[in-house]
Amino acid sequence: MNIARRMSRGSVSVEVALLVPVLVLVAALATAGWRIWWAGAQVRAAAEAAARAASVQVSVAKAGAVVDEVVAADLRTAGLHCRDIKVDDNLTAVGLPPGVAGTVTVSVTCAVALDDLLVPGLPGSITVGGQAVESIDMFRSRGR
Repeated sequence: MNIARRMSRGSVSVEVALLVPVLVLVAALATAGWRIWWAGAQVRAAAEAAARAASVQVSVAKAGAVVDEVVAADLRTAGLHCRDIKVDDNLTAVGLPPGVAGTVTVSVTCAVALDDLLVPGLPGSITVGGQAVESIDMFRSRGR
C-alpha cells in the first residue's frame, strides 16, 4: 500500500496540468462563438431597424437615404466596427400609390475584424449578414 501511494504521488498535478489547457481552449472557443453570434445579431438588428425606417418614408429617395443612415447609426451604437459595410435594399414599394400592398427589403453584410471579436492582433475578418422585410401601410399617403 505504501509503494502504491508513492507511485501515485504527483498524479493529480499531472492531471491538472493536462486538463487546464483543454478547459481554457473550450472556454475560448465558446467565447469566440458567442462574439461571432453577437456580431451577426447586431447586423440583423441594423437591417430590421433600417427596413422599419424605410417603410414609413414618403418617397423612394428619402427611404434610400434613411436606410444608410440607420444602418451606420445602429452598428455604431452597438459598438460593432465593420471594415466594410454593404447595404442592398429594395425600396420600390415605397413609390407605389396608396391602396397597393408592398414590402421593403434591406440586406446588410459587414466584414468584422477578428481582432475586434476575439484576440487583439489576430489577422483576418469574418463576414456576417442579415436581412429584413417590412410591410408598408397600404392606406397611408406616399409620394413619388
